[in-house]
Amino acid sequence: MDPDAEEVVRAESAWGRPLEISLEQTLLPWELDLIDRVCGDHRHHDVTVFARKGGDIAVVRKPSDPSGVWWVPAGGVAPDEGIADAGLREAWEEAGVECRVVRYLVRLNVVFSCGERRRPWTSHVIEAVWEHGDPHPVDTKEIEAARWLSSRDFARENTPRLGGWGGGRLVYRQRNAAAVLAANRNTKRKK
Repeated sequence: MDPDAEEVVRAESAWGRPLEISLEQTLLPWELDLIDRVCGDHRHHDVTVFARKGGDIAVVRKPSDPSGVWWVPAGGVAPDEGIADAGLREAWEEAGVECRVVRYLVRLNVVFSCGERRRPWTSHVIEAVWEHGDPHPVDTKEIEAARWLSSRDFARENTPRLGGWGGGRLVYRQRNAAAVLAANRNTKRKK
């Protein structure tokens, strides 16, 4: 199930109104097939968590990711949890770190497309701060490796690599990271 409007309001009330961005992202046929197969008709979202420890971000690599490309933990909201709880669960399952949510950064409303096929999707991006644990995959079926990556290397080296591998899912991650960097710039300007 997707988070309902009440859950979105709760998240905004607790951690702030996110930067909201809408876009379209072209996917390869197998990428959209994978989303349809994994999520069916009941899920059209993910929660993406930027878990920070000082100047580092917890990042993970799935077996299907190209070598040298890392991403942050992400996954769906279960029926019995909220956006923040889902993000914290994903940070634990994928990266092996315990955190606390500090900000609702971005709500990325996207339409994934492939030819005539369309699938609406929303990425709820949260920021959390590290409390305990060293990065390691807990869910070893889904995650191959986890580690800390400096925010600088994530922005300057890893993020540009995401767009260079073909297909749309990594380009979408690149656009997601750009939205987070924009949200952080907007926050700094307001201070």
